[in-house]
Amino acid sequence: MATYSDVAGTNEAVLVETDDFALVFNRGTQKFYIKWWDSAASTWQTRAQIDAANALQEVLPALTDDLKFYFGKTNRYALRYNSTNDTWVLSDEVNAVDILEIGRNGVIRVIGNLNDDLELPFGVDKDFTARYDATNDDFRIKDAVNNVDLFRLKKNAVVGYTVPVAPQDCINQTGLAADSTGVKFTSVVRTKVDARYLKKIRLRASWTASHTDSVTEVRVVGTTTGTIASVSGNTGSNEEAEGTSFSDGELVYIEVAVTQKSATTGATTDLTYVVIEFVYEMV
Repeated sequence: MATYSDVAGTNEAVLVETDDFALVFNRGTQKFYIKWWDSAASTWQTRAQIDAANALQEVLPALTDDLKFYFGKTNRYALRYNSTNDTWVLSDEVNAVDILEIGRNGVIRVIGNLNDDLELPFGVDKDFTARYDATNDDFRIKDAVNNVDLFRLKKNAVVGYTVPVAPQDCINQTGLAADSTGVKFTSVVRTKVDARYLKKIRLRASWTASHTDSVTEVRVVGTTTGTIASVSGNTGSNEEAEGTSFSDGELVYIEVAVTQKSATTGATTDLTYVVIEFVYEMV
């Protein structure tokens, strides 16, 4: 087994890589190269080169149906050139069925079902992956190091992503008075709203209370809109609420208020954490 990134030159960008195969772009020649490891000769061979300026179709007629690239976590999938139809075909090798066909004119035809096994690593250190999520029927870009989805692409052409903000002064705010009502804490951290493609603002928070008869409310507040979303209760664990009313350019911040006081003098409420999520969708 060999990996081309171990020997790639400074002008070469390895775009796709598996054991004994790589798709490489050379910045100097402005061409793409299909590389494979010749174990008999113990060297990397070039199967085809593609001039970026003249596009892929100039190379396709020279390829044959035996050009098949396997990928996926268990090599479940393969990409091959179909010379009969002059198309690229994605196939499920386990079930021996074609599931996706891409024509020279850019037309994509779905002819089968994808599986969650389709996950492709990329990045200099393979820190990211692209995968199909069968449960939600969408494609996702994941931060493989932290195991967090960063970006998703739905079949209905809606692109969605979430930007989380965790105000540092909203972590472990303890000893807030719960024996009287009113605002007990206001975050000094302000986040500016970029409303373009913004679908909603989500609030998530956890808090505790020293006594069971008080009610605490955690709010995300806009300097123009006022309260955008809030969660409340005697205590809360990862409670969520969403708001769809907001103004472009306004500043949002966190407030903690006691809306029902405890009958016990000295009663307190503690804010464990708060996260504000800006949920974007682009059609």
